[in-house]
Amino acid sequence: MHADDFFDLIDSLSRADRVDGASEIIQTFMRAWGLHNVAYAALNMPTPGAPRPLLSVSYSAEWQKHYAQSGYVDLDPIVRSGLGGILPIDWAEIDRSDPIVRKFFGEAQELDVGANGLSIPIRGRLGEFGLFTVTSNEKDAEWRGMKKDLIRDLMVVAFNFHAAALRSCGAPEEPVHLPLREASCLRWKALGKTDEEIGKILGISSHTVRFHLESARARLNTANTTHTVARALALGLINMSYEPNHLIPRKRR
Repeated sequence: MHADDFFDLIDSLSRADRVDGASEIIQTFMRAWGLHNVAYAALNMPTPGAPRPLLSVSYSAEWQKHYAQSGYVDLDPIVRSGLGGILPIDWAEIDRSDPIVRKFFGEAQELDVGANGLSIPIRGRLGEFGLFTVTSNEKDAEWRGMKKDLIRDLMVVAFNFHAAALRSCGAPEEPVHLPLREASCLRWKALGKTDEEIGKILGISSHTVRFHLESARARLNTANTTHTVARALALGLINMSYEPNHLIPRKRR
């Protein structure tokens, strides 16, 4: 997916205030990556009257019915992995030595869920837990080749989708502030620059860049830099199309 198209998508997500509207926006991302299904589920949404769980899925009606009738909500190995960690979950790496787990994935593939999948656990500041998932029918070799770049984009999309879900439930937004230098470093990270490249652009050392990135991570309570970028975008703390001029050192004549 072209970078400009991706950031247009994120901008659209940042303005979405309904889950169904966010789901429509996601279709552009799905087509660009050739993905098969997308699913979002959130537990413990922080507002009274919010659906529990809050769901938005493109899975077949047959799979959704079978999932409910089989009691998979209590057995789902993907949900269990998400509840126990914060890192992206590659379905291929889930232990399938348990016959129940093998049965789950076998039935999922039979009912057109998708041959491969990635899930992003989301832990919100208000105590909610979410899981954002995409699936693919690409062959294993092609899937392995696309996963690294897909995970990077997917984390940004997942947290922005979750922010839209919170807005749809009327969740209160606690104001967060990032110092300009931290926001600038995150912006250049989102644009794919290395620490060294950011340092040259801003006239600071790569060590200082890493300091600002770590400071932003702590301020936003995130797991890693990609997560920090995703959350900063979701909260509107960085502007992809604008860099304050005074942050870029002027060249000497």
